[in-house]
Amino acid sequence: MNEQERTGQGARILVIDDEEILHISLRRTLGRQGHHVDAVLSGPEGLQLLQNNEYDLVITDLMMPDMDGIELLECMESQNISVPVLMITGYPSIRTAVKALRLGAVDYLAKPFTRQELLGPVNRTLRGGAGAEEETAKAPAGDVDGYQTPEQTLTPGARYHLRKHSWAVYQQDGTFKVGIEASFLESIGAIASIELPEETDLVEQGFTGFRLRTIEAEEHGVFMPLSGQVIAVNGKAATEPSSIGPETWLAQIVPDHLDAELSMLLTG
Repeated sequence: MNEQERTGQGARILVIDDEEILHISLRRTLGRQGHHVDAVLSGPEGLQLLQNNEYDLVITDLMMPDMDGIELLECMESQNISVPVLMITGYPSIRTAVKALRLGAVDYLAKPFTRQELLGPVNRTLRGGAGAEEETAKAPAGDVDGYQTPEQTLTPGARYHLRKHSWAVYQQDGTFKVGIEASFLESIGAIASIELPEETDLVEQGFTGFRLRTIEAEEHGVFMPLSGQVIAVNGKAATEPSSIGPETWLAQIVPDHLDAELSMLLTG
């Protein structure tokens, strides 16, 4: 696979944001990568373009008048418009971000973001990647809002997913081991280094827990599926990043807010 194929150069990207200055910035940054960028100021305008044109990626703001990013995702779902969506927001909310991931968004970024913070998820999305996300299909829109988990009995080996990012597997002692989804790993290429949290660190659902750097010098952040305190990390993964696979656990955590957070994850 050549570099042009790996980075998805020449992709057609639709930007939906009510700030024209962001249009200018994204056109410049993405244009330098060889992409063609169309940009509109509102969700309805973007939806109309999506109905009549083919795009490889949508980059949309979360907070917009008339139609916000979540409503756009719901409209795309109802109209069977299957285009990857990267969500951006100036008002980051983990609940909303996780909700966006469950509705089908592939990633989200908080404004302001750097060029590297943008290009990592853009390149990852354009490359695609099969794997675990196919086993954990998008949640129906009506199932996303609830924070109340149905009564359930956790059993050792039960697996939960933060779509396209990470997984958590329940352990006999009440902790969870956490790793990276296969689709994420397949879409970034060979890993040169990984930054793991330290033992006793606190991690939060929907925030970056693992930072990866590829041999092509791309940087990627993996969002944590659950909040809690880290009690162990996989030292071999840190020293031998090339050994990391979709079944490799990277951190073991004692969960916090488990009842609320499990409802935001997919199972399987």
